[in-house]
Amino acid sequence: MIITGLIFSSGGSEVCLHTEIGDFSVTLADARRLGFESLNEEDFPFEFEDEQKLELLAQKLKAIKYCTYLLSFSDKSSSSLLKKLREKQYCPEVCTLDTLKESGIIDDYALCLRKLCALSREKLYGPYRLKSELLAKGFCAHDVQNALDDAQLDFDSTLYELCKKLVRTSKVDFSDMAQVSKFKAKISRYGYGFDAINAVIDKLLPEF
Repeated sequence: MIITGLIFSSGGSEVCLHTEIGDFSVTLADARRLGFESLNEEDFPFEFEDEQKLELLAQKLKAIKYCTYLLSFSDKSSSSLLKKLREKQYCPEVCTLDTLKESGIIDDYALCLRKLCALSREKLYGPYRLKSELLAKGFCAHDVQNALDDAQLDFDSTLYELCKKLVRTSKVDFSDMAQVSKFKAKISRYGYGFDAINAVIDKLLPEF
């Protein structure tokens, strides 16, 4: 492959290589690794033997741009982004965590922590439901557990607010043990243990 020239993008993060068979855009970091950044005008044209490598690096940049585009709509975990790349039939060498991490567009732990806090605040979920939801979204167990530890959520207060909310909407008759049992089961599906649920209900009873 004969490279006839190159142009740096206006932002400086990409390099467009002009060749005899068309243009290839790669990241500045990859251009540096290949030694293209230091080339002068008098160095062109020259032959670059590894055409396949250049095509792979160009596809890598397209994958990074596609992920950035997806993230402009909503936060996504690295596993979700990799799934999207595979669906678009990017090659296996591009569909890797290294590609996403090198681009600096993912931080699974920070995203996991944000989603955990949002679910706790908006849905009033307990620890078990939070773990289940985050694992289902593609976060690894290690990041989920670290997020739970670092968030320092007050689950007692969250459970209390949840119970008050559900009592008002469900109109539970606490003298009917069948209704109470059904009510506890409903709360447990929010991710709380029965010991915690019983303690909060005992605290709520005088209010109803």
